[in-house]
Amino acid sequence: MTRRPPTPDGLPVFGHTIGFAADPFGFVADLLADHGVDDAVGLDVLGMDELYVLAHPDHFERALVSDRDAMRKGDEFSAAFGDAVTAAEGEEWRNQRTALDPFFRWDRVDTYATEISEQVERRLGEWPDSGTVSLESQMKDLTLDVIFATILGRELELGGDDRVRSAADGLNGRFAPASWVLPEWVPTPNRRRFERADDLLRETVRDLVETANEGSLASRLADALGSEYPQTVESMENQLIGMIFAGHETTALALTYTLYLLATHPEICETATAEVDDVVDGGPVTAEELDRLSTLERVLKESLRLYPPVHTIPRETAEPFSAGARTIPPGTDVHLSIIHVHRDERWYDDPLTFRPARWAEDSDRPTYAYIPFGAGPRSCLGRSFALTEAKIVLATVLREFELEWGSDEPLEITPEMTTQPDGATPLVVRRR
Repeated sequence: MTRRPPTPDGLPVFGHTIGFAADPFGFVADLLADHGVDDAVGLDVLGMDELYVLAHPDHFERALVSDRDAMRKGDEFSAAFGDAVTAAEGEEWRNQRTALDPFFRWDRVDTYATEISEQVERRLGEWPDSGTVSLESQMKDLTLDVIFATILGRELELGGDDRVRSAADGLNGRFAPASWVLPEWVPTPNRRRFERADDLLRETVRDLVETANEGSLASRLADALGSEYPQTVESMENQLIGMIFAGHETTALALTYTLYLLATHPEICETATAEVDDVVDGGPVTAEELDRLSTLERVLKESLRLYPPVHTIPRETAEPFSAGARTIPPGTDVHLSIIHVHRDERWYDDPLTFRPARWAEDSDRPTYAYIPFGAGPRSCLGRSFALTEAKIVLATVLREFELEWGSDEPLEITPEMTTQPDGATPLVVRRR
């Protein structure tokens, strides 16, 4: 008989539900530490099907690269974004990647840099000379400005387009933990919020394809409608809505956590600011300057390690998948826990410490011990775009402002589809 990874006993009826709900990241970390045979452990939560958490670079490599046919996307993606590239499989996925890749190549991304910089300057010009801003809110607004102006082909109103901004933020409601543990047919507040957001964004993208700038992704998809991809209006809408979510949510979170870490580590912030002053010299941040911001590069890389915006990659086994001496049967949900590997002391000394200098040191850690953008053929389509955007935003903020965290409490996080701040994100800024 096939031995599966262990699922520790929990409470009668409730299993691990209460412990998981109280502290999702900490509870899973404890399960892995205490019961994770070969870095795999079962999670027993009400409303969830059989689920195993995998937390080792070797598991990541096999699931995403060398044995990727043993895994497939789960229902979470298709339930939210239909047949968009984030959910598609097989030949359909390949057709979509072929259509979308030209918009996200490094050379194409460099051409977006000027527009990205203009959007950043526009929004930071509205920040107070001295005061407190809601960091998460500002970063989500900013990254939405950027994805619309560059990829989607329409500039949002700086102080307007509130319904679009609210709807874009509402997409994440589909993945709130409270909705995970209830059957799909239960109309939770978060699911209703997602449905309202989805309806509004479908109206938005229908208008968008009529008015988008020539050459933008929205106009290209509209021109190609009825061809190999997209074949239907619904597919085109799914893709654009998925792009709105993926194109602003994760980058906004990366920026939120990086600026929080800089604000709470003044010496590192001073070093990064001095580098920006030297390289940028008070002007707009350009694509040519980004490669010279090595300190800022390490700051961002360390932030993505400590606070990966995508904390776990959900998959479903398509065939038996071995985790060490144990085997997970086909049709079983699996979570590849990025955050737990990123914070594992086997791969990182003092893993909970923010230490960008570690990325300037030699290391023999496994390649797949660091995967903030996933790995393999299905790694993040927008990786180059996100990194370019994040560096421009960070450099411009540091050029313009001194930073201070506006709370006596550290920033806590909670898992939804993405790694969400748990509570307010007050950032005190003073224009330099």
